[in-house]
Amino acid sequence: MTEQVSPDYYTAAVVEFSPTYVWGDALKTLTYNTNAYIKYIEEASRQNADIIVFPEDGLTSTNLPSRIELMDAWTTAIPSPHDEYIPCTGTEINISETLKRLSCAARRNRIYVVVNIAEKELTIRDNDCSLNGTWHYYNTNVVFDRTGKIIARYRKVNLYMEPQFSNTEIPEIVTFDTDFGERFGTFICFDILFAVPALNLTRIEGVSNIVYPTAWFSETPFLTGIYVINVLHIFFECDSVFSFVTFPSAPQTQFGWSYAENVNLLVAGYHHPEVGNAGSGIYLGRNGIANVSMIHDPEYRLLISRVPKTKHRKTVMEQESPNKEREDQKTEGNESSKKVDTLDWITLLHDNVKAYRTSLLNYHRNEVHLMSKDFRCQVEAELQIDDSSPIRYNAVYFNDVRTYGTRVEAGVRLCGLVQCLNNSVESCGFIARSNTTFSNIKITATFLSYDYPKILAIPNVLDYSLLPFNDWSYVENTRGAETNVTITLNKPMKDLIAFGIYSRFFDRDRWN
Repeated sequence: MTEQVSPDYYTAAVVEFSPTYVWGDALKTLTYNTNAYIKYIEEASRQNADIIVFPEDGLTSTNLPSRIELMDAWTTAIPSPHDEYIPCTGTEINISETLKRLSCAARRNRIYVVVNIAEKELTIRDNDCSLNGTWHYYNTNVVFDRTGKIIARYRKVNLYMEPQFSNTEIPEIVTFDTDFGERFGTFICFDILFAVPALNLTRIEGVSNIVYPTAWFSETPFLTGIYVINVLHIFFECDSVFSFVTFPSAPQTQFGWSYAENVNLLVAGYHHPEVGNAGSGIYLGRNGIANVSMIHDPEYRLLISRVPKTKHRKTVMEQESPNKEREDQKTEGNESSKKVDTLDWITLLHDNVKAYRTSLLNYHRNEVHLMSKDFRCQVEAELQIDDSSPIRYNAVYFNDVRTYGTRVEAGVRLCGLVQCLNNSVESCGFIARSNTTFSNIKITATFLSYDYPKILAIPNVLDYSLLPFNDWSYVENTRGAETNVTITLNKPMKDLIAFGIYSRFFDRDRWN
């Protein structure tokens, strides 16, 4: 069969998926979820999708055994892409029925399929006297082409409290090519916050399309700041070390990363909002958002959109603002109500707000300057405070090391502002509707120029819908020894949750 290929775009599908879990029964769990995957593959094919992506842990659920000796039933061997193996037609005995059926579904429906699955590999070392070897388990993405052949296998590099899984001795940087002329890279969930492999793919390999399975646990983004009267300058010459975990909402991180690296990012998310899992999308770098989901019970779990091919993408210098075609995610509050209408459909983790340098924005016009020797932050905001509501806003500066999970202390720099339920800093990060109107926001983060190529700086914008919104511009400007990154609000808005610049400074990372 000859595939019809457009010279301008390909069609991508991602699935926001809630897996079935049968307590302690790997076979039934995998069978139920494989059946569901096949139905999505068939539907995506009927809608002429070229590629479909499923989430992290979608086949097994997140309820994997923590003990390694219990992992075998949940896992499968995955041949190397160099073997050009087609599970659908092959006879390898360690290949699971799940992998065979998904290979057949890709082959039957003539579509590229990306799934995440628990992998097992038998390792026999030269100095191992035992012929039995040792089984190792990996959190793995596998990619099938239209014939069902395995064309990519990626083992997660940055494990997030996953004791049953191992790392490879050398971190994997994995790409694959397609018959519609685009080259893809792939990584998994927590990987997005690190240089390896994510930035290796974009900045070294030059990949402009990423497939990204994730089971993200959203945590409210605390971009809080300083007490201001007109203009306040505060200088910090050194910073302390704080230990806490925080991740922004899934689409906020996904879009911010796609925008910063200016790549197409196809994100399939695990859906379990009761514990904080939600959020999927198809992001087009600095061309904006093609499709996104961040709601309690998605009516459409299958998101399908056309994605511009690499040669039709704008360059970074040609763009200053995100997608103008997407409708604003507006929410209307009750103008006369004094009650705070908080978001309650998803369980959100909350950060240690006291770790930030903060100040309440009390006035119509606020300007805040914070700085250390290697990072400066300027927050300018004009707002009309709704006195009928207790909702207030803070500005924030942070330049330090924070803990992600239990294994890594990560360098973070941020500059911005965040919503709080009242005057107390401790109330920041609890999502609520707000009638406070921002007529202008301009936030500038200044980095040392020799540091800037070694960091990831992303725009951080969020409204009450837990989605990134439109009508802002983002400019990077290097002059001499400094690089200024400025994000500006271009249109008055209410229901603002967070606005600023979040950056990862990888040179400060320390793994335990």
